[in-house]
Amino acid sequence: MGSNLEHVLSPIKIGNLELKNRLQSAPHCFMLATPDGYVTREMIAYFRNIAKGGVGLITMGETPIDRKSAPAHNYSLNVGDDKIIHGLCETIEAVQKFGAKLSVELNHSGRIKLNGDPALGPSNIPTPLELELAAEQGREPRPVIEMTKDMIDEIIDEYAEGALRCKKAGMEIVMLHTGHGHLLSSFLSPISNHRTDAYGGSFENRARFAIEVIDEVRNRCGDKLAIELRISGNELTPGGLDEDDMVKFINMIEGKVDLVNVSAGLLGDNWIISDQIQPTYWPHCYHVHRAEYIKQRVNVPISTVGSIPDIQTADEIIRDGKADIVAMARALIVDPEMVNKAQAGQFEDIRPCMRCFMCNKKTRNFYPIRCSGNPVTGRELDYAELRPALVKKKVVIVGGGPAGMEAAITASKKGHDVILYEKSDKLGGNFNYAAGLEIKADVKRFLEYLVLQTKKTPNLDIRLGVEATPEKVKADAPDAIIVAVGSDPLIPGAIPGIQGENVVWVGDIDSGKATVGDNVVVVGAGTTGAETALQLTINGKKVTVIDLLDYKKQIAPEYPRGLTRKITEYAIPILDHTKLEEITPVGVNVLTPDGHQETIAADTVVLSLGFRPRKALAHSFDGIVPEIYHIGDVVRIGDVYNAIHDGFDIAVEI
Repeated sequence: MGSNLEHVLSPIKIGNLELKNRLQSAPHCFMLATPDGYVTREMIAYFRNIAKGGVGLITMGETPIDRKSAPAHNYSLNVGDDKIIHGLCETIEAVQKFGAKLSVELNHSGRIKLNGDPALGPSNIPTPLELELAAEQGREPRPVIEMTKDMIDEIIDEYAEGALRCKKAGMEIVMLHTGHGHLLSSFLSPISNHRTDAYGGSFENRARFAIEVIDEVRNRCGDKLAIELRISGNELTPGGLDEDDMVKFINMIEGKVDLVNVSAGLLGDNWIISDQIQPTYWPHCYHVHRAEYIKQRVNVPISTVGSIPDIQTADEIIRDGKADIVAMARALIVDPEMVNKAQAGQFEDIRPCMRCFMCNKKTRNFYPIRCSGNPVTGRELDYAELRPALVKKKVVIVGGGPAGMEAAITASKKGHDVILYEKSDKLGGNFNYAAGLEIKADVKRFLEYLVLQTKKTPNLDIRLGVEATPEKVKADAPDAIIVAVGSDPLIPGAIPGIQGENVVWVGDIDSGKATVGDNVVVVGAGTTGAETALQLTINGKKVTVIDLLDYKKQIAPEYPRGLTRKITEYAIPILDHTKLEEITPVGVNVLTPDGHQETIAADTVVLSLGFRPRKALAHSFDGIVPEIYHIGDVVRIGDVYNAIHDGFDIAVEI
């Protein structure tokens, strides 16, 4: 790879459209439109900021072609109304001034519905996935209306009219969503298409609907509007479409589309959603091999997607001929300035993605997009450029965990003189434990980034190995104090044997300070305990996890599919509703859900029972100055999202 990223930053022609480089902001939900689907100032600022960062192509995610049956969720754009043209035009103007091109992912959700509206599909027969999901949730499968020819013709018209409105607004490219189980892909897939007419049966018939949509978009918009097609390169489901099927489909539409984006999976399958949107436990570049396989067999430019970690990797993908364009979503959500920083040689300043699923968690629940690692994401209208403070202050921050570091960086950027106390010899606080496991390498990268940025920040006096006391802080004569003293591990003292030599705290395992034997019992099945159990199992240990509560309800919401899937794949026993009664030198004695006492043999017992905020320590600084704030774990035991946002939200207003 050339140091100048010559491959990924080279221009490329897509149809009649030339892109300045080969980086694409991949379509993703952003939830910044109005409830009825129109552009907001927040939305314009969001995409303007991505464009300013240097990417060549920005594709706005999942945009329904009408407001009647197409939406999968709220707060998405509405291209089914001419009134959208005004706002789209403003968004395009905001993006194109930086040399980027704006696109939109036109979609009809079909069977994939997150609300209660009627679903549409090629057939009304429930798919195996729908039956499985309904059984899991204890309900009947969602009714699906089998589409008539008139319905098909109406939707073809709506796709074409939606694309035409985008063109009228000034767009030079649109994406047609033909993957992930949405309407067009449900016609193409044998899993969901059981029709016997011209739109079902043979592969050619199943492809007919999508091809008619493509043809009508081209007919109405001409060759001045490039067409990108998004596909599931493999549906990752028994009986579903695979790479060879998609090669056949693309060869059928050669000359009709200008770019194909290769993703994978079906949204209707909760088991494989982690293969579509990969959590931190999954490999990077997850779909690149699918894109490469397809690219070698078709004559249409290919875009790849799937946890591409950084721009250097993107350059290698283009260099090695695996794809023509690299699409990134989360990597640009956390740092839209990636391209500009890379061109300036500032690679260490590129904020890495933790793949924590917070962006997905927020938008899945219809909240505006947010990011754990970047507190400005979705709030660019207010914070894309920090204004200097009107009054310069001396700010003392107590605690160098993620909340304290983010507060220190932000307050310093505002022009304040900042002192940061950290009683240990390194920054990071309890986040050092979260970043310790091999399966959490993304988190480690982010921690290293945050520590480096803190150390590089001007106007910041970092006092490592110095425990802040009220006397020391008062002697600094601060104008404001931010208390981020964190939390202590919760270790119950009433359990017999809990102080035994075979008992270790989970943080000491995660950080490598302690080792375990071959047989391990982890007490506590929350995210931390489950992740540690997974890592120990991967390392060859025999692990059993116990918890007094339902473990699936204990795992943090942003991890539900990926972590529980890994626990299942590695067959890790998790005994929930099980009470720890005693720890002995040879294992643990527990009370089972049915009231029986049992013994589980173990060489090592790992305690993962949560944390307790250091409230007394936090309040010891009260009264030193009127302007005092508590942030992070001391306010609410949470996650890095709360820590980073607390630190920013307080410091940005001082």
